[in-house]
Amino acid sequence: MNKKIIFFVTAILCFTLFLAGCGKKNNVTAAKEEKLITVKTSKVEKKDLILKTTLSGKIKPVKESSIVSKNPGKVMKIHVEMGDKVQKGDILFELDTEDMSNSMKQAEAAYNVALANFNRTQEQIDLAKKNYARIKSLYEEGAVSQQQFEQAALQASETQLDVVKAQMEQSKVALDTAISRLADCTVTAPISGFITSVNINEGEMASSGMAALTIANLDTVLIETSISEHLINKVHAGDDVEVLVKSASATPLKGKIFALSPAPTENGLTYPMKVSLENKDASIKAGMFAEINIVSDRKENIITVPSDSVVLRDGNQVVFIVQNNIAKIHQVSLGLENGKAVEITKGVKEGDLIVVKGQNYLDEGNQVKIIE
Repeated sequence: MNKKIIFFVTAILCFTLFLAGCGKKNNVTAAKEEKLITVKTSKVEKKDLILKTTLSGKIKPVKESSIVSKNPGKVMKIHVEMGDKVQKGDILFELDTEDMSNSMKQAEAAYNVALANFNRTQEQIDLAKKNYARIKSLYEEGAVSQQQFEQAALQASETQLDVVKAQMEQSKVALDTAISRLADCTVTAPISGFITSVNINEGEMASSGMAALTIANLDTVLIETSISEHLINKVHAGDDVEVLVKSASATPLKGKIFALSPAPTENGLTYPMKVSLENKDASIKAGMFAEINIVSDRKENIITVPSDSVVLRDGNQVVFIVQNNIAKIHQVSLGLENGKAVEITKGVKEGDLIVVKGQNYLDEGNQVKIIE
């Protein structure tokens, strides 16, 4: 009986120890599995790296015209409204023509009188010249006196004709001026574009000292900005640049450096620069904010890695390279960086498998699990 009890107790102890051993083994396995760190990797390649600098500025029209009435006068008719598109030569507004029309009629009458006087004087001179030729012949034959000869010569002189001719020309200038002032009562567009402001109303007096309307041609727009002394020698007039106008387009547009000053602004260290941008669909409006991306540096066929893959450990820049699912620390030297990618001048080689996600949780020798 005692032997049976001892056997039974011994069996229970062995079973308990077996379960304990299995549990310990499972814990070790679990611990090992817990040490696996999930990462995402990328193969190191040679690529081109471009460094861009972003400048900012506001959109302005290339052509803008403030329409000022040449004549002060009462506004009789306005043919446009703000936002209208007009072509060069289109009528914008009209002034009262009564006073100008009367002035033109007076100038025309004065010119007609002066012209008639000139024609009459011309006829008289022509007759006097014929008479002078006859008197001269008689004088040479001694048939008339010297006094008669001199009087005939005086009558044939064109001095009087010159006077009336000057009067006629003066009256013609006055007439032309009156015609021009009458024509100026109809104000037309000097350029094609959009009406951006209307500052007059029908029935009011138009002043020659204030712009009545403003026209802006937005087929091509300008962005005025400035560039630092570190970049001034890296760009040139005519260079293509990327322009992002978020209010008009989600994708960058192609602009061109229109003008670049060789001298900095007064009391400043930046150089004025203008960028032109085609705007045929008129989606870009004056006053919009624009970002200009300037290529400030470029390297081709160099080893690059994502900037986020580089981490700081013990004051050194490092990346983690995976070999046989083991993470290895590699200290690296950096070159050109554009915020997304960075040049590696030392520490990795083409084809290496580097960690690009999960690197902040790694240490030397960690086992990793690679995911796509």
